Amino acid sequence: MAGGGSSMASGLRKISDTTWDNLGVLVGVLACGTIGYQVLHEWRAPGPSSVSIWFVVGFLFVYLFWFLYGVRFGRRGIWLPNAVAAVLQVLFAAAVLARQ
Repeated sequence: MAGGGSSMASGLRKISDTTWDNLGVLVGVLACGTIGYQVLHEWRAPGPSSVSIWFVVGFLFVYLFWFLYGVRFGRRGIWLPNAVAAVLQVLFAAAVLARQ
């Protein structure tokens, strides 16, 4: 098993940093799309929200951490999607609070 992991790590290291950053942005766009869809659903749904504000705030902190991490290490594939996710999460929090 150790040999297989080493081989996989070696293969992953062959992928360029630019490719990793581009993949990070692409995957981040897809992830932010799911958050955006949830924000729209939350604004449009009738009645009180079933989403805990603490859940939303918890994820906001996660996105902010990874945004700062990406800025610190100069990784566009990390900071850019997490910056967008943090903004969407603030909108999500506003939608949840508006429905309580």
